[in-house]
Amino acid sequence: MKIPEHIIEQVRQRSDIVEIIGESVQLKKSGRSFVGLCPFHQDRKPSMNVSPDLQIFKCFSCGKGGNVFTFMTDFHRLTFIEALKLLAAKAGIVLPDEDKPDTGEYNRLEAAYKTLLAASKFFCNTLNSSEGKEALKYFKKRGFQQKLIEDFALGYAPDSWTSLLAELKKQGFSESAMEDTGLILRRDDNKSPYDRFRARAMFAIHDVSGRVVGFGARQMKDDGQAKYINSPQSLVYDKSKVLYGLFQAKQEIRSQDHAIMVEGYADALTLHQAGFRNTIASSGTSLTKDQLQLLGRYCKKIFIAYDGDSAGIHAAERGLELAIEEGFEVKIISLPAGEDPDSFVKNNGADAFKIYIRDAVSFLDFKISMMTKQNLLSTPEGKAEAIRTLIQSIAKVPDVLQHDFLMSRVADALRLSETQLHKIYDELTKARKAHSSKNARQSHAHEPQNASTAVQTTPSQPQSSTDIVKVSSRKGEQSPILPEEKAVLRIALTVPNALKYMTQQLNVVSAMFVTEGAQRVFALAETALNSGANDIFHSLNSQKSIPEEDLHLIMEIAIRREMPSEKWADFKVDVPPENARRVLTDAVLKIQMRSIEREMSSIKSQMKTASGDLPNQLLVRLMEITTEKKNIADKLGT
Repeated sequence: MKIPEHIIEQVRQRSDIVEIIGESVQLKKSGRSFVGLCPFHQDRKPSMNVSPDLQIFKCFSCGKGGNVFTFMTDFHRLTFIEALKLLAAKAGIVLPDEDKPDTGEYNRLEAAYKTLLAASKFFCNTLNSSEGKEALKYFKKRGFQQKLIEDFALGYAPDSWTSLLAELKKQGFSESAMEDTGLILRRDDNKSPYDRFRARAMFAIHDVSGRVVGFGARQMKDDGQAKYINSPQSLVYDKSKVLYGLFQAKQEIRSQDHAIMVEGYADALTLHQAGFRNTIASSGTSLTKDQLQLLGRYCKKIFIAYDGDSAGIHAAERGLELAIEEGFEVKIISLPAGEDPDSFVKNNGADAFKIYIRDAVSFLDFKISMMTKQNLLSTPEGKAEAIRTLIQSIAKVPDVLQHDFLMSRVADALRLSETQLHKIYDELTKARKAHSSKNARQSHAHEPQNASTAVQTTPSQPQSSTDIVKVSSRKGEQSPILPEEKAVLRIALTVPNALKYMTQQLNVVSAMFVTEGAQRVFALAETALNSGANDIFHSLNSQKSIPEEDLHLIMEIAIRREMPSEKWADFKVDVPPENARRVLTDAVLKIQMRSIEREMSSIKSQMKTASGDLPNQLLVRLMEITTEKKNIADKLGT
């Protein structure tokens, strides 16, 4: 069966090309567009332009370009139908089965979306009728202008038991479709259907592609019912997977590289009206993993502005823990008690809210503040529990390079010895790893092992120098970079003034690195520094003389999802901050340890065949580096 053109167009419209390409290509904002290294040729500088406005991409070097289908078919080597199916699945669109044109699932879903859209239009039209004047007055009183009302599809459900039911039937929609979407209910006799929403101000809920998937409804008269009711979970609506306002806010979120998270519909709309168009709402529920993964397509920084009461504070605490685990940088906007974002902005204005955004605190400072207010730090028992809680929160941060900085912050706030705190951190980390290992052993205790699963080496396991030589000598393969070498080089390439600090304060030289690739990259970085470059990475990236192998290695080190702490670049200091210094120091010591172990191995091999005075010379050198090894081990605490 041929897929109808209108469905293909629907998939194209609901597929964000920046999102799709961004899953495969590192994109950076540049004006109204995004740029990245073109994947269709050996691109040495970002020459591919992706336009969110036009929904097309174009490489100004090789000439490759097209829409979202073009990218999927050419980059992933898919047929058009394969690409269409993948994009439709991402957009939540069910395609008709090629062999079964009358697929019930497809028809049911399409009917649900069409029914919800028709219902939304009905509510919007009613708002602008005589029946909806009170609801319109309510929206206007809250400061919502006509454009906002239209953009968010605000409406009114009439004070009637069957108004929507009758209208949708008149338009040809079935009762089964209305039941599937939660628009109607049935009485106990299971025969008489009636409207779920009556005499309520209506807030249409859109998914990220702009389809109406449900409604939030606020009562307009005191009838003993709940103030707010929402659409139930349905074929197309799962509140744990939807963020209110994300469809309207996503471009602004992407532009500003952060989102403001609030609880309710009114909070989100008021902030939008006040100019904070990167605001979204969790709709009164705690943030979920699905919601955060959805938001993560557009930014990795959240300002959480929940109500200033205890319930709002607890909601913020629950949400921020999960957000941290998902790799978000989290800031807490602490509003005065009794205020929510809606009331605060109305009473104090947008400029006052900007000050609160400016003064937003980190998740760690927020937790410490809450602990202080709850007097948890006033007793030895409470303080011990607080320390464990804070360290457990730090351990959830995926960027391990931030851990030292966060530990230092806790030590300062609680007036503790950093050494003591690190000891507790190490103990808790070891206990957690031991617990995880125990669970893993138990889960695999009865599994048969084979050649592929019997022995596995993790990236954190040290390699011997012999292993390194063997791997690096494989023809056609890139020289491996050890984890500690990556840590040092990533900082050298991406953190301002870090390379100067390494060479002048830590005496790092290229010969210190174990792998040849790391030696070459550091030497190239030094050359760029000596030539006056301030931005080492971009300086190297723009040099055409750098071998392609080294350029790829530089890109691998500098650009990846798990970047070094992004906050380092924000510090206005001449050397990296304390957490970076610690990471550097430990990584350099580990590199030195690897180098010494390699030399010791070489000396022992030479002594087996050496003659004359050479054995004595080798023995003296072995004694020297053995002492060096012990000194390094002492510094590392191993």
